[in-house]
This record gives sequence, structure tokens and C-alpha cells, in this order.
Amino acid sequence: MKIHKTHKSLLASAGILLVTLSQSQAHISYSGRNFGTFAGGEAPVIISNQTVTGNFGWADGTDADFGDSHKMKAFRFTLTSTATVSLTVSGNAVGAGILGLNPGFTLYSGLAHLAPITNAPGSADHDFSNISQDYLNGLGGPHEGAFNALATWRVGGDNQAGPVFDYNAPDGLSTFTYIGHAVDGTAANYGNAPGIFGDGLLDGTVTGTFYNLAAGNYSIFIGGSDYASQLNSPVPTYGISATFMAVPEPSTGLIGLLGATVLLRRKRN
Repeated sequence: MKIHKTHKSLLASAGILLVTLSQSQAHISYSGRNFGTFAGGEAPVIISNQTVTGNFGWADGTDADFGDSHKMKAFRFTLTSTATVSLTVSGNAVGAGILGLNPGFTLYSGLAHLAPITNAPGSADHDFSNISQDYLNGLGGPHEGAFNALATWRVGGDNQAGPVFDYNAPDGLSTFTYIGHAVDGTAANYGNAPGIFGDGLLDGTVTGTFYNLAAGNYSIFIGGSDYASQLNSPVPTYGISATFMAVPEPSTGLIGLLGATVLLRRKRN
């Protein structure tokens, strides 16, 4: 994390102006980015023609001041039974934005609030709502946003007026519980923050496989993995596409039956 901060300071001292991140963009939603509901074994689902702002959104969420979720795109899916999930994200989408994104993504259990929230006609979640800022202030230090690429994070919408907030109320904070991540490239692009596992090849595509996920709702946040590019101006819009597949986990009973069959055959032989 200290390397990231030093990197920013050196670039700024060289006369490169840090672009102020816009706080007026759309809140967290899954519009057009719901892979669907799966028991495992269904055909792969592809979502394309999506865009992401900048090539740094995911990587910026790896440092101590977090990142702005507006620089990400949120996808979702639901499992009805335990399954292994595979996701491939490509920065070479056709028909949306420019080519060249180096993607990174993180999988979380949990979903964002979807406006309008029941009995609370406020907004969907975003980094700069009063409740989000109150929560981040409690963590200490300034924050660029609420998004944490490598750990569980929380964010809320404009549904409580404050100044006292109930984080755990139905209209309070949404919680994204960290499961795992996948990122294109190496520390040469995403930096040396601990706990990052890149695919070793900066080619615009990354695949992550997550085993034995329980039934439930899940969110995937996708963004760019080029940490230093957040200092570029203007900030381009990149095209992305994502391919999702769920495979059912074999039951323990079936495994036991197969094992017994193999054992019987060996005895006969």
C-alpha cells in the first residue's frame, strides 16, 4: 500500500495533475448486467456491450484509501445450490467503448440496494451518500471512495437523512463480503499491494474460478487494473464483455458411491 501512495506522490511532484474523480455519475446498479439464476450445469451466459470509465478502477481499490465504485461496473448472479463458478472478462468488447482495458474483478456475496428501496424512497447505493461518508469517516483517514478490491466493504444510499445513521437497518449499508478476485497482468500494472494474485500475462483478458459457492446472491465488480493510468487526462471509456458459467458440485453421496464402485472393481481384479 505504501508503494501505491509513493507512486502517486512522485507522479504529482513531476507535474502530472491528478484528475478529480466525478461524484455525479450513476449509482450502483445491475441494469443489463444480471447473469441470472443458476443451479449449475446451464449454458454459459455472455454479457457484452458494457463500458467502464478509465483503466484503473479495480486497481485503485487495492490501496488504503479505497476506490470510487463509479469507475467499476457491477454484475450479479444467483445460485440456488452449491456450485463452482467461472468468469472470464475481456477488455476487447465489440460495439461499446474503445479497446484496451486490462480488467480486474472481485467476487462478493451480497447485493447493493436497488432503488426504490422498500419503505424508503431514496437512491441506490453510492460512495458519496451521507451514510457512506459517515461510515468511511469512522474508518479513519480520507477515502477516494468506498470500493475495496481485496476485502469486505460497505456502502449505502440517500435513504437516511442523518446526522445519526443506522448502518444495519434495511435502508442502511449494503455489505459486499469478499470471496476472491482475478486480475489481468502483474505487479508492473496493478502495483505491489499485498494479497493480489495476477494471471501473469497482460493481454486484456482474465479468468477466475471460484469453488463450492453456497446458494445465494452474488455481486461482481469489474474495472481496470492499470493503477498509474488514473493520472491520465482525459479518462477514456473502455468496452468490456463477461462470460459466466456455473457447474454443480457433486453430492457427497455420489462421491461415496463412485468410490465404492472403484473399490469393488479393484477387489474383483
